[in-house]
Amino acid sequence: MRELADITQYDSIAVVGLGQTGLSCVRYLLAQGVRPCVFDSRVEPPGLAELHQLDEQLEQHFGAFEAVTLLGMDLIILSPGIDPRTPAIQLAKDADIPVIGDIDLFAYQVQQPIIGITGSNGKSTVTRLTGELLAEAGLKVAVGGNIGVPVLDLLAQPHDIYVLELSSFQLDLCHQVTLQAATILNISDDHLDRYGSLYSYTESKHQIYRHARMAIWNRDQRSTAPHAIGIEQQLTFGSDYSDETAPALFGIERHHQQAFISYAGKPLLAANELQITGIHNLLNVQAALALVHAVGVDIDRCLPAARRFQALPHRCQLVGEWHGVRWVNDSKATNIGAAEAAIQGVRELVPGQLILIAGGDGKGQDFSQFRSALLQVNTLILFGKDADRIAPFHHHVVRVADLAEAVQQAQKLATAGSMVLLSPACSSLDMFRNYEHRGAQFVAAVEALYGA
Repeated sequence: MRELADITQYDSIAVVGLGQTGLSCVRYLLAQGVRPCVFDSRVEPPGLAELHQLDEQLEQHFGAFEAVTLLGMDLIILSPGIDPRTPAIQLAKDADIPVIGDIDLFAYQVQQPIIGITGSNGKSTVTRLTGELLAEAGLKVAVGGNIGVPVLDLLAQPHDIYVLELSSFQLDLCHQVTLQAATILNISDDHLDRYGSLYSYTESKHQIYRHARMAIWNRDQRSTAPHAIGIEQQLTFGSDYSDETAPALFGIERHHQQAFISYAGKPLLAANELQITGIHNLLNVQAALALVHAVGVDIDRCLPAARRFQALPHRCQLVGEWHGVRWVNDSKATNIGAAEAAIQGVRELVPGQLILIAGGDGKGQDFSQFRSALLQVNTLILFGKDADRIAPFHHHVVRVADLAEAVQQAQKLATAGSMVLLSPACSSLDMFRNYEHRGAQFVAAVEALYGA
């Protein structure tokens, strides 16, 4: 694609997609004195009322995209939720009309360093954590992108550095973004309805390295390693030991049944100092520290923020520790796969018993597939509609009437060094309004138990 010109040099600009991102593009363009044409495949898009508040006289095209109209544009700004392979969009690309996303538009305006974060899982956690680490070091940080704040809205205030969560859909539309540091955290099957294969999805993720000055990748998954960036421009993290020299500066080591994040071959941060739990989160913290290191910030200055950082609600969220027992709320685990990930993530970090509270509406899942993960659990406490369907797959089951009783039974069974994990593997709707309600009830029951 040819290089993006100053936005005011284009005679006709299309903003395609009137969601949160599209509206931010319209706001930005109007502020530059540019009046775009607005397109959406929906006849009544959800952002229509806000669009009319911005400028109700803008040219609008709602409903099925008309190729003739789009072919009359000089520049198309496409929202990430719209597949670039849509026939009318593809025709425009074939006609050499630039098709970009809001990230390119943002990068054209920004002189400060930009950090980019992608991956199948953990993007939001690492993005938020990286922002907090940099703020701890005294920088004025803006965090946005796929995490919820459209990037063009970040331009309203000056910042020292930008930390962006980038989805594969956004990366497909990035052509000219220079990132000071970029990472692919991990890759697993996702969005295959759009990409058709894991290979195509992986290649989409790898676009984050296209103009990166430093690549940070996961040693546990070679598929996250950059294809064309020199070793001197790489840092890695993983579940094995760190090296004294780059690129493998970050890792995990164990002493006396305790896990530590290590840096340059030496312990840096104990797992039990953190408010987030699980091996997957130790990898997330490493990635964030590596990103901070890659932009020249002393990681020692950032460690207090790492210790304070808390998980997103209901996602392996540490409720607290009392009498040596850690209580973790993973109510968001509404299916077997999510519960398996939580169990595997925490098991290695629990020196004592792992007590799992599970159950609810199984939505027709085959719980025989849960057997291998349940082998890592010492005691299984079950409640809810499909408790009887889960019970045959564990040797030590405690049946209870409700979540409050589950918490009481878990306290009786737990000893110092144990963890009680709520990771239901089921929907909550048989007994709760939603998974948030279930998680809140769990937290309330635990805190009531200890008078917290």
